[in-house]
Amino acid sequence: MADLIDRISGELEDKTRKINLHRFMAIERLYAMGEWTRTEIAVELDFQGAELTQATQLADKIDAQTGLANKTIYIARVESVSMCIEDHEDRFYHDVDGMVNKTKVYEDLQIQG
Repeated sequence: MADLIDRISGELEDKTRKINLHRFMAIERLYAMGEWTRTEIAVELDFQGAELTQATQLADKIDAQTGLANKTIYIARVESVSMCIEDHEDRFYHDVDGMVNKTKVYEDLQIQG
C-alpha cells in the first residue's frame, strides 16, 4: 500500500490515486486555520494505513507550532518538500535511480516513515 509520500509524488504501484499537490497544500492551510478537521481530511483524501499515520504526524507538527508565523513556516516546509518530490527531475529528494529518497523526505518533514 502507498504511503503519503508515494501519493504526493505519484510513485504508485497500486490503483491508489495521486494526491493533487495544490489541493493538498490548500487543505493543510485550511486545517491550520481550523476550517477542516483531521477526520474530514482523511475522508476527503481517502487516507488509509501509513498515509493516515503520516498525515496525523503532519497535523501534529502543525498543531505543535506556536503562533501563526511558525505554522506558516512549517506548512511552507511541507509544500517545498512536496513540490520537489512531485518533480521527478529533482535530485535533492530523488536517488540516482529516480526513486524518492524517503529517508531524506521524512527527515526534512520531521516525521517518521
